[in-house]
Amino acid sequence: MKRSFLLLPSMRLAIKAEAFCRVNNIACEVVPVPRQISSECGMCLEVDNGAAEQVQRQLEQAGLAATLASTE
Repeated sequence: MKRSFLLLPSMRLAIKAEAFCRVNNIACEVVPVPRQISSECGMCLEVDNGAAEQVQRQLEQAGLAATLASTE
């Protein structure tokens, strides 16, 4: 099953992004960054596959640049 993740440069920004999503009724969950994506520890947002690119654009417009990544 394909999963989509939005990676942010810091935990603080991940929490801000989660807050932004909640205010804007965007389904997301803060989860540890999967090892397939990065060996570094950290948190990211898991979002719906079909909406991932749109959520990324919305976050960028809000000043929260995120990198989109996915796993199979």
